[in-house]
Amino acid sequence: MNNFSRTIRIEQIKIGSSRVWWIICALVVVIQPLLALIAAKSYLQIGLDATPETHPDLAQALPPLDYFGFDMVTFGLLAMVVFGGIIGASEYKHHQLRTTLLCQSNRIKVFCAKVLALFICSASISFLSIYATISITHFGFGELGLHPFYLSTIAWQFIGFSMLDWILLTLLSFGIGMLFRNTIVPLVFLIPQIYNLGSYLAQRWEWGEYLPVAAGNLLFATPTDPIEHDPLKGGIVLLIWMMLILITSYYAFIRSDVGGKC
Repeated sequence: MNNFSRTIRIEQIKIGSSRVWWIICALVVVIQPLLALIAAKSYLQIGLDATPETHPDLAQALPPLDYFGFDMVTFGLLAMVVFGGIIGASEYKHHQLRTTLLCQSNRIKVFCAKVLALFICSASISFLSIYATISITHFGFGELGLHPFYLSTIAWQFIGFSMLDWILLTLLSFGIGMLFRNTIVPLVFLIPQIYNLGSYLAQRWEWGEYLPVAAGNLLFATPTDPIEHDPLKGGIVLLIWMMLILITSYYAFIRSDVGGKC
């Protein structure tokens, strides 16, 4: 058990010492909240109760107060998907896995340690980013917003749903990257879905809701969104996607040569 815990810590150190980790931290913990603050100021200018009838440039009515700020979650989600894909594929470059297996020869423990380390890292950065985004949004609203630290019960629930979406999609991207030993494959599969393709397919065909990003959108859909808020369905579908990919990548990992380019 101690040996397994040490392997998890080693994997966390590897992630934390990578350049991509710090770039992602800068994007989701610094840039995303700043964008949320800018958006909050623009909402104040048009009014928090603005609708397409009062402001024709709006595609849909602004959500109730508890749901403000969650439209920025997509920005960080894109970064997390890229992060997961890079971490998964990078294991096969420069013989990193060969070095890891010299310290821990049990491939099952190595794979589980990698997944748990990524889960811990993605959960921590997801909470910091999403909480900061929502908090700064309401800070920008001043007296019209929620308390920027305590928020509300609904806001906290949606922070949890958003975190779950980020974590599962990060692990899914990691699994795809590790399975194909390539960063491009998870990005080609997931990024077009993040940029409205998933929502478009979900609105046009019923099966579109079972794509991973569209299912994730069900977790934190606000009352004014065109899709229904259905966290149970979205969470189950997304969890199934993640489990299938991780099981497949696990099977490939323990049965194939680790490879690696010099």
